[in-house]
Amino acid sequence: MSWFTVVPLVIMLTLGTVLGRVPLRLHPCWSARLLATTCAMTVVAALGTGVFVSINYAATLAPAAAARVPEWALFGDDRPVPDVVGVPAVLLTAAGLLVIGRTAVGWMAELRIAQEQTRELLETDIPIAVAVPGRHGGVLLSQGMLRGFTAEELHVVFQHEASHLRHRHHRYTACGALVAAVLPPLRPLHERLRLSVERWADEEAAEAVGDRAFVARTIAKAALAQPLSTGPAAPFAESGVVQRVQALLGMPPDRNAVTGPLLFMGNGFVTSSLTGATLQLDHAAAAAGLLPLLALG
Repeated sequence: MSWFTVVPLVIMLTLGTVLGRVPLRLHPCWSARLLATTCAMTVVAALGTGVFVSINYAATLAPAAAARVPEWALFGDDRPVPDVVGVPAVLLTAAGLLVIGRTAVGWMAELRIAQEQTRELLETDIPIAVAVPGRHGGVLLSQGMLRGFTAEELHVVFQHEASHLRHRHHRYTACGALVAAVLPPLRPLHERLRLSVERWADEEAAEAVGDRAFVARTIAKAALAQPLSTGPAAPFAESGVVQRVQALLGMPPDRNAVTGPLLFMGNGFVTSSLTGATLQLDHAAAAAGLLPLLALG
């Protein structure tokens, strides 16, 4: 087992940590895409490394069964995986898969409930507007939203939620939620992704309405009307309202027609190539007899 094995995970953890703390000077649409890609690839790197090490640890415990495992799934050398590495890898991988499974089941349950509720108004005075994805989705509204907001303000709300539905922002936030669940230290990355998604919808609402200040006031009004306790309206209070309002009161962000696509494609290409490159390096080093020098254990 060499240090090549953990290269993808180390790189993605480092990238995720940096992006979770350093603001990106990009249009929110490109920030969201870049952050979501990083979240998804970090989860893949974490689980992929765990599965890879677990398979090789199983081969160490049962050498006879290793003959049935594809060569690409095994380390380049025949060194056994020590218990101090193999046992934590198995336990952490199993825990990660369990977290993902439980999260997916929870999402599906919440989605079914939300889709059923979109057929009628929520009976609450709290102003709520939520984009519900899916074939039977739409915009979930409360009576408080219709009663407390003017037609012009409701237009802002619908434009914002329509942006979430149009661009399938639930997929972006799902990537962030997964990385936060599997790797809790990367929760700042999830929060920054959520802010970018909300800012993306804000900018599209501002373009549709043509009045950035009015959109900012509407968002602030919705946030101030929320209760302090947690509940159905909690996402409003947790979506970086102060930063969003400040951004809307400033100049529109640059569209980054060149920089944004280049960074996004570059990030996707580099991260998706890490695993393949690691496997090739691992086997190449074994063929050259270098792994004994680079082995971790």
